[in-house]
Amino acid sequence: MGELLRCPNGRTMVLVPRSGSHAIATAAMQSFWPQIQLDDINHPAAFFPSSENWNGQESGLGMVVRNPIERFRSMCAHRPHRTLEEHLDQPPYRPLYKGDFIYFRFEDQLNEAAEWLGLPTPLPQEDASDPALKPTLTAEQEARVRELFADDLALWQSLQP
Repeated sequence: MGELLRCPNGRTMVLVPRSGSHAIATAAMQSFWPQIQLDDINHPAAFFPSSENWNGQESGLGMVVRNPIERFRSMCAHRPHRTLEEHLDQPPYRPLYKGDFIYFRFEDQLNEAAEWLGLPTPLPQEDASDPALKPTLTAEQEARVRELFADDLALWQSLQP
């Protein structure tokens, strides 16, 4: 996590896996670097002309925040070779970075994030994970996810209208 998308309009977004990063990166590649051919194997961010990760110092970057419970379920679906218990014991993605960000809610502000970056909207709506692979969590499992991503949950709740 932490791949930066630097756009020609001077705005930058930290891409968060399982939070619209695929749609945003695809739109950026098609809009800003159409000469670069994407493939179906790699995340579109792998093709950015220059790749760098957020160093924790820069402020004013954009970040899309998704309901952490749904993000976790999507993580599980994206890596179906691991059991739910393995995901709970060792989540494949870390909690969100902390910093001075301009936040966008995944659930209803993804197009606003795209506009902020200078991308055409509406973004194509795609579910990069097979919904059938998203686990139904028991109350205990959901409590564990809430514990693992407590700060992310607090942030997501603070952003609700």
